[in-house]
Amino acid sequence: EMLVILSPAKNMHRVPTPPHATRPMFLQQTETLAASMKRYAPFQLESVLKVNPQLALRAFTDIQDWNASIPGSPALLSYHGLAYSALDAATLSREDLTFAQDTLRILSAFYGVLRPLDNILPHRLDFESGFAAAAKQCMNFGAACCMMPFFRPAPLLSIFLLPSIRKRFPDIFAHRMFLEFKHGKWCMPATHAKMARGKMARFIVKNRLTAPEQLSLFKEDGYCFSPELSTSSRYVFSRS
Repeated sequence: EMLVILSPAKNMHRVPTPPHATRPMFLQQTETLAASMKRYAPFQLESVLKVNPQLALRAFTDIQDWNASIPGSPALLSYHGLAYSALDAATLSREDLTFAQDTLRILSAFYGVLRPLDNILPHRLDFESGFAAAAKQCMNFGAACCMMPFFRPAPLLSIFLLPSIRKRFPDIFAHRMFLEFKHGKWCMPATHAKMARGKMARFIVKNRLTAPEQLSLFKEDGYCFSPELSTSSRYVFSRS
């Protein structure tokens, strides 16, 4: 079966924890990483996380409050951004979430490989961070993502995975592009593309898709599959 890889969003919120929530698989490594981050003052986080003072203070508060024993929120409902808003996980049924638990993975710089129902707490850490320990953990998490048995032999499909991660494993991920034809050329407007990626992830879950070729049926917001622009590792959806 196909396994869909998603990137996290930078913004997060907390929702009630369902009784069927699960525990992150790399929580022990996350605890080590959190302990290291707790030693940083807000002004230091501002530099290593490459954020403004307000966001650095929020990141400081989040990491100081972080504790592995505290109930969190399901990962798929915790992230807040254009793609996740379009995915609209809050309106998925229990059956949808059960399918998503087997089909979707979120590749997090802080938690590693997350399943949709894994309990997580608010944090601020991305793959572009200047935090050396985090960079090392990111590579370990990424390697684990690609080598763990439950990821094989399923094809890995990146719906909205950061380019920096795809570049580290260029022969592993097949990814999707959402293009528009404007002013005589193809382009990828970020806002529209993010929303389309979220809708595609929802389309996969609602329709119980298990193979990449089934995505040719996806038609949302005017996008449709474009075989002439696609390759074996890049599936393009276009609109005029």
